[in-house]
Amino acid sequence: MKRVLIIDDEVNLRETIAEMLQHFGYEVFLAFNGKDGLQKVNEVQPEIIICDVMMPILDGYGFVNQHMNSENAHIPVLLLSAKVEKKDELYGLNLGVKSYIRKPFTFKDLVEKIEFYS
Repeated sequence: MKRVLIIDDEVNLRETIAEMLQHFGYEVFLAFNGKDGLQKVNEVQPEIIICDVMMPILDGYGFVNQHMNSENAHIPVLLLSAKVEKKDELYGLNLGVKSYIRKPFTFKDLVEKIEFYS
């Protein structure tokens, strides 16, 4: 069973993604911002991380920056964002994320990326 950490401050989206992934057999862990996410990565050692970009306290870019400079940098990150400009995607990719997924997205696309990168 693959362990997935979802980091998103939007409760409804975070829980919807979690329910759908659990339905397909993933073990899901939740965090509500980047700071909480960094702690959860250490606690649960997921196989992949799904992280929103725009969040309070520590945004997705800040999370990725710290994550990629940690002992857990081998754990792949997929960024989710409503930011649609190419410069935002390039910034995330340059930080080391595996994929930049624009909202709205299909669940099928998300699962395909999880399977490919984990």
